[in-house]
Amino acid sequence: MKRIRRPLYSQILVWLLVNLLILGLLGFAFLSAQFRLGMDWMLSGEPGERLSALGDKVSYELSRLPEPEWDAWLNELAQAHGVTLALFSGEAQQLHGPNVPVPEAVKPKLVDRRPPQERPPRPMQRRPADAPAKPRFILRAGDPAYYWAGVQLDLISAQTKRSQTLVIRSSGLAAGGLLLDPWPWVWMLAAAVVVSVVIWLPFVHRLTRFIQRLNGVAGRIAEGRFHERLEPGSTRPDELGELSVSIHAMADQLGDYVSQQKRITADVAHELCSPIARMQMAIGVLGQRSTSDQAPYLEKLDRELQHMARLVEEVLVFSKAETLPEREKPESFELGDLLKQVIAREAAEATVNLSVPLIQLHTLRQALDRALGNILRNAVRYAPGSAIDITAEQDATYLTLTLAIEDRGPGVPEVALTRLFEPFYRPESARNRNTGGSGLGLAIAKRCIVACGGGIDASLRAGGGLRIRINLPS
Repeated sequence: MKRIRRPLYSQILVWLLVNLLILGLLGFAFLSAQFRLGMDWMLSGEPGERLSALGDKVSYELSRLPEPEWDAWLNELAQAHGVTLALFSGEAQQLHGPNVPVPEAVKPKLVDRRPPQERPPRPMQRRPADAPAKPRFILRAGDPAYYWAGVQLDLISAQTKRSQTLVIRSSGLAAGGLLLDPWPWVWMLAAAVVVSVVIWLPFVHRLTRFIQRLNGVAGRIAEGRFHERLEPGSTRPDELGELSVSIHAMADQLGDYVSQQKRITADVAHELCSPIARMQMAIGVLGQRSTSDQAPYLEKLDRELQHMARLVEEVLVFSKAETLPEREKPESFELGDLLKQVIAREAAEATVNLSVPLIQLHTLRQALDRALGNILRNAVRYAPGSAIDITAEQDATYLTLTLAIEDRGPGVPEVALTRLFEPFYRPESARNRNTGGSGLGLAIAKRCIVACGGGIDASLRAGGGLRIRINLPS
């Protein structure tokens, strides 16, 4: 199962939001525990102001209506906001509104303990701004639980001579907008998130940008470009900076190790050339003096020496392939002409379908010639008698050339595709003297293509066979 890629950017921002949420909840829980805060703390803010304003409005409107019409007016207001409204006397007895079972926790809030007021109901006058707030409450109670809110009105019951209390029952704290407008809270939360993101974004951007650059350098080092480094002055004075220094040191050691191996390989191959040449000369002399019985043995020995000579030559070519940019100069040439020359040399007797538009290149001609020759030689060797297709196309910006060479042979196991360009690697099906080479042909081709500034990869052809794709700057 393929794992979903989660960029570091998104992970840090998500954890930032989770952190803000947890801090907010912990802070609220701490304050509630320390100061024993119930829901009454809300009365000092917007919900309390809205509750007082609602009480003033209800007092004013009901004072203008005959008492028999109070129920209809309360029901209309309740339906508009999706809540239940009722009026209670100072003895916690319901006077108006639909029948509302009051929880025991709410009843004490409804009792008016002040002495009776000897005055009849009258239209409410505008209260001074500095007048004390009417008694109010907000709590959550009952089973099922509801939010209960109440405020004393400027309405005096004619029977009890006490103030009446407006009770609101709601399933939500906002009470349809009567107690709380959620949008300021939403905007406050959004502002907190935006401010946090703005504060964190530069830090996260610098962090991820450095990691991306470091990852790119590490990837190019993994491709064998051990000279790759971060830009001067771009290191950091922290653990990531130390990681970049370690990667640079590792690249230096790997480069030295690989260079030493290449040098040893080239020296050994060079030293083998002279003994092999002397043995071939000796066999030639012996062949002139051999009898008919000895001739087959000498011919077999000569074939073995020729195979060894080719192997040594390929090792020398492989060891020198990386220095091609230093030993060759880029040339301008037409791709089709080069392909025709390579086909005539390496696949003259094979059926090659060439479909290449007029494309002008400026690169290392000899390096590309050797790479194409090795690829075609492999196609002829492992897919004898089958047609070979060669196609080329440029992208829309004419900056990249894609060259594909396909055969209709048996192909290779899919697990071998990623190792085809490794030195001395040969799939099991190629491990014989008649068809199998040295295992350096495609490795040399890759080094030549890299020297030209391009890339190469292999895939299985639909219907059977192998497809080699070359990308070159055009």
